Amino acid sequence: MRIAKTLLLSSFLFLGCFGTRQETDKQPVNKNYSRFFESNGEEMNYRSRENLFNVRFNSKDLEWEKERNIYYVNFSDIERYILSLPQDSSDALIYMLFSIDEGGLDAKRYDFERCMEKNIRERISTVYDLCRKRVPMPPALIDKMKSFLLDGKQSIDSRDCAPDLDMFIFDGEKYHYFNMPRPTCIADNIKKDPRIPEYIEFYNEMAAFIKQDFSACRWDNFGNREKMIRECGKFNWRWKQKYPDLVE
Repeated sequence: MRIAKTLLLSSFLFLGCFGTRQETDKQPVNKNYSRFFESNGEEMNYRSRENLFNVRFNSKDLEWEKERNIYYVNFSDIERYILSLPQDSSDALIYMLFSIDEGGLDAKRYDFERCMEKNIRERISTVYDLCRKRVPMPPALIDKMKSFLLDGKQSIDSRDCAPDLDMFIFDGEKYHYFNMPRPTCIADNIKKDPRIPEYIEFYNEMAAFIKQDFSACRWDNFGNREKMIRECGKFNWRWKQKYPDLVE
């Protein structure tokens, strides 16, 4: 996978009159802009997601390369989710990438993540029980996923928001991608496009399906909270302040 590169779009209006142009140059660029485009996956940082997934689970649980034809979906909301669907199955595996209280991290971030990874792996069976679900996916929704990936539908890019729904599939020869921001980030300039209702409907259906009840999926709910704080707090200065009696 290629490291993602954020697409930056800029649009400037130049007026012929010098005096008017001076006025215009002082005005901010209009950021409220969206567009349809052919996605090649460069705007999606799958490698960083693999690393994020690996800290909390095990990247070997998902085939991130070409070995298997699996769809991935990630909602980069306050909570993050990854959905994988083997090509010949209707049972989706949904993982919640639970947040870890990482506030105050500095140059010791790598040490903190490795320490947390070690402690999480010690409780991995509990982690999977709380943070992974196998859920039958409605056939109609699977068909829509395939349609958005394989039928040439364009992605949507918004200048104001990063992609919130990302998908890709390897068909045996090449990758196909689709991504779009949440509907509230779609700017007015394309809201009248006749494709928009179908896109918003699909987004909302995917959001409703992937956001299962993961209320118990928390790093401090795996049974070794104090051990995590004692061993890993030394790499997080905020934890030193928050848990002075536990941090080693």
